[in-house]
Amino acid sequence: MLTRLSSIAIQVANESSAMSITGLSRQLAADIRLGVAVIAPLVLFLSGTHALPETRRFEITRNGEPIGTHVIEVNRSGNEFFVSVVTDLTVRVLFLTAYRLQIAANERWANGRLLALNSTSNNNGTRHVVSAAARGSKLEVTVDGKDSIFVDPNVMPNSFWNADFLRRPIMLDAQDGQVMPVSVRDVGEEDLTINASVIRARRYTVTSRYSQDVWYDDQARLVQAQLVARDGSVIMYRLL
Repeated sequence: MLTRLSSIAIQVANESSAMSITGLSRQLAADIRLGVAVIAPLVLFLSGTHALPETRRFEITRNGEPIGTHVIEVNRSGNEFFVSVVTDLTVRVLFLTAYRLQIAANERWANGRLLALNSTSNNNGTRHVVSAAARGSKLEVTVDGKDSIFVDPNVMPNSFWNADFLRRPIMLDAQDGQVMPVSVRDVGEEDLTINASVIRARRYTVTSRYSQDVWYDDQARLVQAQLVARDGSVIMYRLL
């Protein structure tokens, strides 16, 4: 969802080094691939016990100041799930746009397996189109319409909506099509204040291209994510 959650490394250069949500999207989008811990084997969206469709919206902040949104929407049709993850953020310095990131991805799932993915991104002017499709025992990934590569069909996108990725050693970056190794550390449970309510969530530190922290509730839903940019600024995704 989280997509991103899709990203969802903002590098703001010169006091201006914006961090991308692949820093958040790569970092948070990126990766939140949490693994091991006590997470339900099937994520909320893949569990038939939850009503669908479901939309989860996150506010993205930098040092406490709003800079964008991250939206995850899941719909079900029979045994298939259709997931949309959209990230849109802008970092401004002295009223000027120092960094802009836009990512829109769609995923199709069946029986816990990714069948197809289509993603477009604009990372501060650098654009990519990524597609993936199940081909027998492999997943075919194509970036910008060029030569395809075949990867492990169990790889999961770094959209973070599906906490099952926590238990897998690699993930697919939906922004540029790269397959990345991932390690996860279970930090333990914490109380978070979400929409004026206190909820219990489990925190994980995810290390891949970047290091970031993510929190999932007792239904394996992403509720918060955090990463520290190279300029020291703190990027947060908080459930609205």
